[in-house]
Amino acid sequence: MKDFNFFDELKQKKKAKTAPSTYVAAVAMLLALSLGIVSYLYISELKALEEEKIALENSLNEPSHKASYEEALLLNEQVLTTETEMQELEVIHGKILESRIIDNLLIKEIAIAKPEALAITSISFTKEGINLAGTSINKDLIARFKHNLRANDRFTGSFIPVIQKLDKWKYSFTLSMSFTQPILEEEEVAANGEG
Repeated sequence: MKDFNFFDELKQKKKAKTAPSTYVAAVAMLLALSLGIVSYLYISELKALEEEKIALENSLNEPSHKASYEEALLLNEQVLTTETEMQELEVIHGKILESRIIDNLLIKEIAIAKPEALAITSISFTKEGINLAGTSINKDLIARFKHNLRANDRFTGSFIPVIQKLDKWKYSFTLSMSFTQPILEEEEVAANGEG
């Protein structure tokens, strides 16, 4: 039989000490494991990028893709040309509107100077001046029209090169004159720019 020592239970058991080499080995294993995981992730990402590169190179070498690329370049060139033309047209449109407003103001002033029994058949504006053609029942009304135009400071050098008798009650005439540009107020531009 064995002797029982009742005090053995009360004795503190000594803990087994872990050797430092165990810690070093554990750290080395953790580093190797983490390096392996990181390497695997990088390798798989690199493979995916290489596959994507091969797919892109294949699509670039396809004739349909080259044709689409050339078509896109052509469309881009056409868009740039169209934008340039639109800018030029906007400038021209602005000049036409400005000219039309000036023409409308001058036509209003000519209409104010025109006697009642006189008819204007055509008006043309040039850089040099205004050319009118019209009809009247007598020469006196044509002379009054010319006089009324001279009274307006905008019109200068009114000249009637031709008066022709068409029948017993009708004369035709042409009238040329130069004019100065009206100074436009913002309200006049807004009122005349629409119509």
